[in-house]
Amino acid sequence: MNYTVSLPMEKVPSSKCGQLCTSTAGCKMFHYDYKSCFILQYPGTGSVNVTTFWGAENWRDGCKVMEYPVFGGKYCLRIVNDKRTWTDAKANCSQDGGQLLTMKSEDFYLKHAVLRESFEETPYWIGGNDLVTEGDWRWNDGSEVEAWLWLQDGPSNTYKNEHCLEVTAAIFNDYNCNAIRKFVCEKLNI
Repeated sequence: MNYTVSLPMEKVPSSKCGQLCTSTAGCKMFHYDYKSCFILQYPGTGSVNVTTFWGAENWRDGCKVMEYPVFGGKYCLRIVNDKRTWTDAKANCSQDGGQLLTMKSEDFYLKHAVLRESFEETPYWIGGNDLVTEGDWRWNDGSEVEAWLWLQDGPSNTYKNEHCLEVTAAIFNDYNCNAIRKFVCEKLNI
């Protein structure tokens, strides 16, 4: 099936983006980024179930988890500038019920938009690794890190000790887990 992405509709409130999808023939899903609404369409008509990753109330109110100030849809993100190893970063996130950030395909673009506004151009640890089986990259919950999220030649394991996932400007790279990096924690916005 061939999909097309419409040109962005500028200055559309997030609450209207979902409504635009339901009223657009063939809308499969939508993406809201920088006050622009993008509609993913496929040929044909019929009903479509639209699921958003955030509610209009949450979008306005921001994150309800105080120590996680950056809002990312149904998730709250905390960018930690205190540099740590990957293992120490994971433990730090776990201390208050969070986890290192995951960026799965279903919420990648939403989190990418939040990070793009918040990140410096330095690497940050996030929650993927291949510590159990070399080359089998998994998120902290055991789900697979999708191949399309990597740099073109990644993961490379260049120095044969690159088993933890870092992100710079939303581009994934494998790196030595003992290196110290800033990191990103996430927690459900409840």
